[in-house]
Amino acid sequence: MKSAFAAIGAALIVAGCASTAEVLQEPVTQTFHSQQSANEVAFCLANKNATSALQRDDGSRVILIKNGYGAVSMAFSVFPEGTGSRIDWRKKFGTVGGIWKQCVGIKPAK
Repeated sequence: MKSAFAAIGAALIVAGCASTAEVLQEPVTQTFHSQQSANEVAFCLANKNATSALQRDDGSRVILIKNGYGAVSMAFSVFPEGTGSRIDWRKKFGTVGGIWKQCVGIKPAK
């Protein structure tokens, strides 16, 4: 009986979580500018988060960070900007860790 309630609870949590399309339609939480190319930034974000970068028709790359239930918690849209890049960060809800900050030029607090 307990496992049935746990399964129903997990299904409700996942159903209430954000999909990729929902997160990408959210307002941008913060924009970063990098001297690194869009390819370099996208690779860094994907590599540090054990995911892949999705190439879009407009030349941007999208990197999705998901929680343990598969819901998108953060999305990064990386656009070429001159010889560097612009990174639009959308945060749906928090995740543990912030290794992604190294990829957009945020230095860790000392």
